Amino acid sequence: MPDLPFQTGEDLERLLCRVFLAAGDQSPVQRRLAVTFLIHAPEACVRVDGRDGQTAHLSRSDEARGTPSDLVFELDSGEAAHAFWRGGLSPVEAVRSGRLRLRGPLLQALGLAPGLGKVQAAYREATGAPAQ
Repeated sequence: MPDLPFQTGEDLERLLCRVFLAAGDQSPVQRRLAVTFLIHAPEACVRVDGRDGQTAHLSRSDEARGTPSDLVFELDSGEAAHAFWRGGLSPVEAVRSGRLRLRGPLLQALGLAPGLGKVQAAYREATGAPAQ
């Protein structure tokens, strides 16, 4: 198992919140979507809510879990999350291998794809992970 830049689910939630803020990706706001990222082992949950069309609002942990979203991206482990966010695991490979599950309309999920590179770059910068 690779060295991960987080030890607990709470560490991962904090890291992802910092990354999403640093990336400044406005895709959820432009599309007026709420998107949840649910990760297992360790258990973590971060929600980006752009439904008001003005600002992306972040929540995490129980608050994020308890609020419905338009899309849910569920990763099977912290290791998969790290590989995905640093760019070492493509969305297609993640879905094909069963490491990533999507709940919600596929076309809405595809609409977020242009912002993925910004978020991955912010993750690599925040963690010191090499580009893939």
